[in-house]
Amino acid sequence: MKRKTNAQRRPTFRPGSRGVCEAQLWKFTAPESHYNVNEPLESHLVAAESLDEALKYIQSREPDFSISKAECMGLIAMLSGSPLD
Repeated sequence: MKRKTNAQRRPTFRPGSRGVCEAQLWKFTAPESHYNVNEPLESHLVAAESLDEALKYIQSREPDFSISKAECMGLIAMLSGSPLD
């Protein structure tokens, strides 16, 4: 049986074109509720390598969250040694 190394077990961000680790910042928004028009829309921010990875993450963390809008907020650079690195 083959054992996975630490690098294979946990997801990491790879160095981008600027030489630092980069991630896309995605904002997922729930549909508007017709019953609670005075409440702000529920949303979640996720930093991930791609939209596919961000969707996998949000669906694993919030399985009942319904997404009506996905918006790329931009590219963020993460310093080496940050908690998400």
